[in-house]
Amino acid sequence: MPLANELASDGVNYHMYRYERGNLDLDPESSFQLDLDIDHTNAVFNFGVSPFVNLFENFIYLNPTSNYYETLQIYEYTQSKVFRAGGEIRASTTVLKNLELNASAEYVYSRQTSGAKEGFTLPFSPPLSGLFSASYKFKDFHFLGTPQVNADYRITAAQKEIVPPEEKTGGFQVLNLSLMSKIAVFSNYTPIDIRVKLNNVFNTKY
Repeated sequence: MPLANELASDGVNYHMYRYERGNLDLDPESSFQLDLDIDHTNAVFNFGVSPFVNLFENFIYLNPTSNYYETLQIYEYTQSKVFRAGGEIRASTTVLKNLELNASAEYVYSRQTSGAKEGFTLPFSPPLSGLFSASYKFKDFHFLGTPQVNADYRITAAQKEIVPPEEKTGGFQVLNLSLMSKIAVFSNYTPIDIRVKLNNVFNTKY
C-alpha cells in the first residue's frame, strides 16, 4: 500500500534537503519476483551467489523533476511498470588461522517499461560496487583482550545510468580501518567491548 508520505507529502524534506510532493492517485504496488541463493562452504572457503529478477506492475518511486521550489529541487511520487534484475556474489576464506579475507560484489539493473520516463533506470540507482575486507586477530596484549584489526576497501563504479535531470557520478575507492578489543576493567565483571574506527582513511572526495 502507498505510505502516507507518498500520498500526501507537500513540503521540504530537511533530511535530504529537497521538496517532495505526494500523489493521491497512487495504487497499491504488485510485483512478481524470483530469488535464488546458492551457497557452498567447506573447512576453509565459502562461496555464494544470490541473483534475483522482479517485475513491478506499478512501482512507486520518487521522481526528480526539473522544477524548483525556491532553491530546492522538486521530487514527485509516481509509479510505472519496472523490470529489475541483479544480485550479489560473495566469497570468504581463512588464512593462517587468524586472518580472514572477504570479497563481495553487487549490481542492480533497473528499467522503467512505461510512463513518462520509459526506457530509463530508476532514480538513485546504485552502481556496480565491490567490497574487499581483511580481519586479523591478535593474541591478548597487556590489558587488551583478543584485539582485532579490520580493513574495508570499497570500490564503486561510475554511475552513468541516470534519470534526467539526475547527474552522472564518477567512481570512487574508499578505505576504512577499525580496531576492536575487550578490556577487563574489573576482574569479576564482564569485559567492556571497545571499537575505534577511522572512515575514509585517505580523505577521498566522492
